[in-house]
Amino acid sequence: MPVIDPCDNCGTPTPIYRLAAVILDSHMARICPRCQAAEQARIDLPYAPRTDQRAIQPSTSRDAW
Repeated sequence: MPVIDPCDNCGTPTPIYRLAAVILDSHMARICPRCQAAEQARIDLPYAPRTDQRAIQPSTSRDAW
């Protein structure tokens, strides 16, 4: 049986594995998939990749260790 928590936006009881942690109106919030689809303009993903950089690969040279 999943652990249920309310969505921070609409209050709908949702299993915690379905909630997404996002920045909603400059505050961290856990929102359900329905709110995530409806509120795209208000959401900033906290760990979204930057658009001005490609994927940064870690150094494999020994001097970096």
